[in-house]
Amino acid sequence: MSDSMKTLMENFQRYTQSVLKEEIEVPEQEAQPEAAGQEEQESAAPQGYKFTNQSNFKDFNDDLIDELFAQIKTKDLSVPIFQAMSFEDEEGKIHNPDPAAVAKWLAKTGEDNVRQRIKVVGAKIPSAGLPKSEMPFLPGPSDAQGKPSDVEDALQPGGKYNIDIVEKTDPPPPNTFLSLDDPAAQEYMTKGHKDGEPKDDYIGVELGGNFPAVKGIPTQTNILLPKALGMAVRGVAGGAIGAYASTKFEILDGHHRWAATMLNKPTADIGTFAMIDMAKAGMGPTLKHLTAIGNALGNKTKFK
Repeated sequence: MSDSMKTLMENFQRYTQSVLKEEIEVPEQEAQPEAAGQEEQESAAPQGYKFTNQSNFKDFNDDLIDELFAQIKTKDLSVPIFQAMSFEDEEGKIHNPDPAAVAKWLAKTGEDNVRQRIKVVGAKIPSAGLPKSEMPFLPGPSDAQGKPSDVEDALQPGGKYNIDIVEKTDPPPPNTFLSLDDPAAQEYMTKGHKDGEPKDDYIGVELGGNFPAVKGIPTQTNILLPKALGMAVRGVAGGAIGAYASTKFEILDGHHRWAATMLNKPTADIGTFAMIDMAKAGMGPTLKHLTAIGNALGNKTKFK
């Protein structure tokens, strides 16, 4: 490990411990309106950096964070950061952020806090991992099919489903099937019953569960700041945010809700739909199987 990487990890570990200790024992004080106003007057004008909806936390250094803050303080919907926060829903409706609300959130949360939290999220993002296009879309959210218990059933013997994971049967590519009405989906979801060892295909699953956001470990490489920022401004700050995680706090689904919680309150507990043992079969293979399970239950993998 290089000296610079060692220093970064030591600084991050100190920050994690200080957050867990200080934020719980000493609640942060909100920025005073007068101080926030003065700071806004003294801040530099934005330079017009073209943030996009694909701007990743891991790319934000101090200069880019300064530009982010400067653009937010304009309260001008036409500047790049607010355009990057706009999104189109499944019905084709465009949703724009409220620039005044974003600026108010920044002043209330405190620039120093937001700066540090952006850096922590960025430092946690793995240099190598799976992009969103290869991450599972699992039951639980309102737009998903099936139930979290279906995932548990698929990973453990004795129920209706049981995939063949111990023998390292490769799952199909994403979106090969999108319904249990598909014979291929049925074959995949019940193959563990037919391998001659009816009880060997077992992966531990804890339905429910929670942990402090600051302990979360992302597995996705592209965590988009404009998306998470919009969620943070709308109040996502822990609780039942609809995520999946490993039993070692690795985030499997719900990365942007986790990142929004990190921006608002890193010590807030994240409530999960389920926590899954990713060590037995390995992180990569298990994620691919979870993607296929989500597909079989009717949840199409999102490629962006």
